[in-house]
Amino acid sequence: MRRRWFSRRALGLHLLLTVWFPGCLVAGWWQATVAMSGNTLSYLYAVEWPAFAIFGAVVWWNLIHDEPGERKTRIVRRPRRAAPSGRDVSEVPVLEPELAQQVAEEDPEMAAYNAYLASLAEQGPKTWRQR
Repeated sequence: MRRRWFSRRALGLHLLLTVWFPGCLVAGWWQATVAMSGNTLSYLYAVEWPAFAIFGAVVWWNLIHDEPGERKTRIVRRPRRAAPSGRDVSEVPVLEPELAQQVAEEDPEMAAYNAYLASLAEQGPKTWRQR
């Protein structure tokens, strides 16, 4: 508990909030006085600055209660299947052979495009490391 509220990071966040929150409230008060003197646009700013102050307080609270390096969620992955070539095919949609043949017979341009896609799939995923 003490580490959460009095660590170096937390003290910096406390200092930032002690400047941020009153600063936003002062700016809101100033905009309210400007709005009352006749500037109608300042009514919007008079509401906006206190909203910024509340937003800053919410961010401060979340950062105080956030543990750096702590993993809060666990990624669940489904088991992977391997193709005969050894590549992972768990996320590759499979077209039924009858439907693929029907599509290829109907449109030669589509068949050429599907052949191009098949050749790309055989090469595997392209990453920034490949040249």
